[in-house]
Amino acid sequence: MPDRPSDADLTVAQLGEFGLIDRLARIVGRGNRDPLQPEASGAIGIGDDAALWTPTPGRHEVLTTDALIEGVHFRHSTSSWRDLGWKALAQNVSDIAAMGAVPTRAFVTLGLRRDARVADLEELYRGFADLELDLLERGVDFVLAGGDTVSSPVTVISITVVGELEGAGLRRAAGQPGDLLAVTGTLGGSTGGLELLERGDAPLENPDVAVLARLHRRPEPRVLEGLTLAKAGVRCGMDLSDGLLGDAGKLAYASGLSATLLLHELPTSAALTRQFGGETARQMALAGGEDFELLVAGDAETLEHASALLAAGVDLQPLCGLTVVGRLEQGTPGKVTVLDEHGRTVTPPRSSWDHFRQSEPRP
Repeated sequence: MPDRPSDADLTVAQLGEFGLIDRLARIVGRGNRDPLQPEASGAIGIGDDAALWTPTPGRHEVLTTDALIEGVHFRHSTSSWRDLGWKALAQNVSDIAAMGAVPTRAFVTLGLRRDARVADLEELYRGFADLELDLLERGVDFVLAGGDTVSSPVTVISITVVGELEGAGLRRAAGQPGDLLAVTGTLGGSTGGLELLERGDAPLENPDVAVLARLHRRPEPRVLEGLTLAKAGVRCGMDLSDGLLGDAGKLAYASGLSATLLLHELPTSAALTRQFGGETARQMALAGGEDFELLVAGDAETLEHASALLAAGVDLQPLCGLTVVGRLEQGTPGKVTVLDEHGRTVTPPRSSWDHFRQSEPRP
């Protein structure tokens, strides 16, 4: 009789589809709840042909989906399976946050090679569960409710997140001439973290390196910030996934306007500045992607009110502040002009990410 493979060496081909689903489903079942059994509310998650739940009356449903392809969107050399789980789910949750909505459910489709290790996939799902717990601790009741597994020549992670929106929420097309552009948090940290990780010689024991590596591997979707901004009356916004330079152009184009960005006003972390210097840090903040902060537009009074609400926090939880980084203006839709501290036009040395123009794989 052949030796039974250890858990560390067990592959999906050896375990089978239904055994894999059972193991992964139990990782994302919070507490003592069995994810394969109906919830007390009557909602049904993983285990049936489809998930079932009752949306909150009077709210709109919001949906987003994204796919990550091994060698195109991620590399295992710079991210563990567990961190990959967090990040893959977080970037979808960020899309819901960018609408001023609350994420409620996620669905994951995995394309797997037959020799994929079950232990690695369990780590992926532990990353999903980490983000679930993080959101729950912030008062957001969010669960992974189902999905699918298929055979694939490369690893594919396709995630759909469903949310609920009360009121108008945030829209890219809601900008007005003269609106100020503002961002939450700091920018460029994910790009800085990636550059340090790809070098391979940056010690994670260094506090700055650890901070930047975490910003790249485990971005925090700004769910409570998005809700607070919408509550404050902000109506125009999106999240920063491909870089401020490119995403400001997308928001401006949707609003039929042009945008001006002030390079010297871009917020960067002290860790990024110490590791790369001020000028490089600002360029990373301008064009670097995967920060998953929120970019919003509004008049000065509305943004001042929003800043006050963000400073007050939610249920004693501190929230990210806003930094004004430019404005929307009449002009060629989507055109972005970058100015330095002297008001001179700057030509950025790097562009934001473009899925079909980039020659190198995205990490």
